[in-house]
Formats: sequence, structure tokens, C-alpha cells
Amino acid sequence: PVQYADYSLWQRELLGTGDGTDGELARQLAYWKRTLADLPEELALPFDRPRPATASHEGDTITFELPPELHERLGRTAREHRASLFMVLQAALAALL
Repeated sequence: PVQYADYSLWQRELLGTGDGTDGELARQLAYWKRTLADLPEELALPFDRPRPATASHEGDTITFELPPELHERLGRTAREHRASLFMVLQAALAALL
């Protein structure tokens, strides 16, 4: 079987290290840096208390249940678009934000 170390060496040979200007990894990194360059540092979402002076980036978990009918419709949408349920929910969140 292929070990992860072997895979990572193969990947580095294929993509390059990303620290130069040539190679696939450098090209992909440059693309995403250009694409994401104009994004805001943070979304100006409404909040219920003042933000701390220093961001902690700590998150939280909110547990909720979807009605079975909604879950089925979301799953059907995912299958119709050859996507995962996660992808559908992520797209919905991105559209909401």
C-alpha cells in the first residue's frame, strides 16, 4: 500500500512546492490569492453584544433538527445537481450571507 509520505512526495513532484513562480501549486495559489484578495476581513453581521478588541475566533455549536420533509427535499436537490447535502447547505449559507 501507498504510505502518506510517498503520496506527499509524489504530490510535491507533480505540483511543486508553491514557493516559486512555476509549477502547478504556485499557479493555483496565485489564482486563489487573486480571487480572494478583495474579500472583507470580516462580515459586518448584526450582533447582540460588542465584539472583543481581539478576536478569539472561538465558535459555538447550535443543535437543531430539520423536519424530515425538508431534509428529503434538500437531499433530492443535492442528487439532482450531483452534489452532496453539505454542498447544498454550504451554498444556501453563502447565499444568505
